[in-house]
Amino acid sequence: MIYQNYHKHDDFSNLMLTDSVATLEDYARRAKELGHSILSSCAHGTQGNYRQCALIAQKYDLKWRYVAEAYFVRNRREKDSTNCHIILAAKTEKGVYDLNFALSEANLSGYYYRPRVDMELLLSFDPKDVFVTTACIAGVYKYGLPEAEKLIQRLYRHFGTSFMLEVQYHDTEKQKKINSFILGLYRRYGIPLIFGADSHFILPQDAALRDQRLEANHIRYEDEDGWYLDYPDAEEAMRRFRRQGVLSEAQITEAMENTNVFLSFEDVTFDRSKKLPTIYPELTQEERNQKYLDTVYAEWARYSQGMSEAEKEPRLEGIRYETEVVTSTNMADYFLLDYAIVSRAKAMGGVITPTGRGSAVSYFTNMLLGFSSVDRFSIPVEMYPDRFISTDRILSGNLPDIDLNVANEEVFQQAQAEVLGPWRSAPMVAFGTLKRLSAWKMYCRAANVPFELANRVADQLKAYEQALRYTEEDVRDSIQITDYVPKEYCDLIVRSEAYMGMVDSIAPHPCAHLLCREDIRREIGIIRLNVKGNKKKSLYAAFIDGATAEAFGYLKNDLLHVDVVKINREAFARAG
Repeated sequence: MIYQNYHKHDDFSNLMLTDSVATLEDYARRAKELGHSILSSCAHGTQGNYRQCALIAQKYDLKWRYVAEAYFVRNRREKDSTNCHIILAAKTEKGVYDLNFALSEANLSGYYYRPRVDMELLLSFDPKDVFVTTACIAGVYKYGLPEAEKLIQRLYRHFGTSFMLEVQYHDTEKQKKINSFILGLYRRYGIPLIFGADSHFILPQDAALRDQRLEANHIRYEDEDGWYLDYPDAEEAMRRFRRQGVLSEAQITEAMENTNVFLSFEDVTFDRSKKLPTIYPELTQEERNQKYLDTVYAEWARYSQGMSEAEKEPRLEGIRYETEVVTSTNMADYFLLDYAIVSRAKAMGGVITPTGRGSAVSYFTNMLLGFSSVDRFSIPVEMYPDRFISTDRILSGNLPDIDLNVANEEVFQQAQAEVLGPWRSAPMVAFGTLKRLSAWKMYCRAANVPFELANRVADQLKAYEQALRYTEEDVRDSIQITDYVPKEYCDLIVRSEAYMGMVDSIAPHPCAHLLCREDIRREIGIIRLNVKGNKKKSLYAAFIDGATAEAFGYLKNDLLHVDVVKINREAFARAG
């Protein structure tokens, strides 16, 4: 028998609470090893990095499935911290976007310590598009079994065959009690059973890695004795259910076979082409290209007043070259969009600082459009416009990336929202991963490595990393870690490397903003984040990072806040 592991947790679950040491790729490899067919994006409180899940599934010839273990309360607008777990899965492409919207609302209108869905959101789903299970012992049973039965009946009446009762094989009294309760519902109402593995790591021996990970963060989950959190084969799963002694052989088989319902879901494929928003949807591409040209030359006419012909000639040549690249690649919409945003922001008191950042300043036309104050023809350093964009780079799939140095970021964010419309722009997120040094420090906390030793080796690792960073690539392989760290500590370092690359945190991206053609709540999903240094302040960000946005053709703007007062003070000091 082969089951499908839809209920599992990878390191993206750590965004809500530290709980997993496995990556999506670990799960993909294990699925292939066991002959399974799906890779689930399931994560605590979110849909996980479902687009990365799609890419990894493709790499391993698996079917990817959009799954979230959401937090449920009876009314998301009330201060209820019960936070029952519930499994939500997309059966269709529409289901993906419907779930994105519901999980966005969980953050926007349902947030109370956690993002929470409620019955109103659940009953808004079409059963043809969304599949639901009761999740683990932390499901609706937290409201008490009589109330849980009423909630389950209501869900079953709405979802029908798109709703199942999840059974798990943990050898605990709580799990046995819940499984017995589930069997009563199964017999009374005929609601199908389904097996949830609830994996948090891959192999039984990986439990030590997870324990160390939790210990490093001073986390201890109670009552995990008797729990199985690995990813077993079907035979071992059957043995665990038999040892538990609640379900019959036929019921165990039914529950495991029902996981194959995930194979019948629609195979959703995301369009990876460039997704440029336009503020002129009524115009053809040729008309938008011409509007871009008209705008550039109108700004040139203003800028060039009083210039000599000798000053105009190289600039006009630059304009002709740069506009040809933009129009021949049909990128005019991006520049028209940013022109409208910057113009609107300036009208509201927004300030583009006199500094320049990134390669966009090498385009003279970007200065004309107001994106910087750098005229590359009037500075002593030669700048190369091809570093910003070229025809070849655009046609190979790259999007332009304009970095705007601004003195008041909030004004530009408001301008983006006004120009594009509600929920067509939002800050992006940055996923924090454990690097070598942070993995070492985390391991030391968990393994009680003496403080002085941990710090001494950390300094040695810093020196090693610095040497790698500043050494020519062709000789980098000759640098060995033992050149910096004594051999007797290398075994400890190898153990700590097991944590390298794991997703550890989420934060607002320091400057990146998503610009989207569609409503971000449905297209991507919105997540609520705390602002660093201000626990009382939060912001709502698009649940996508820069690398994923680039892989799927989404457009971003970088708004970097620059302290204009500090710049002016420094300029005044230099002037004496």
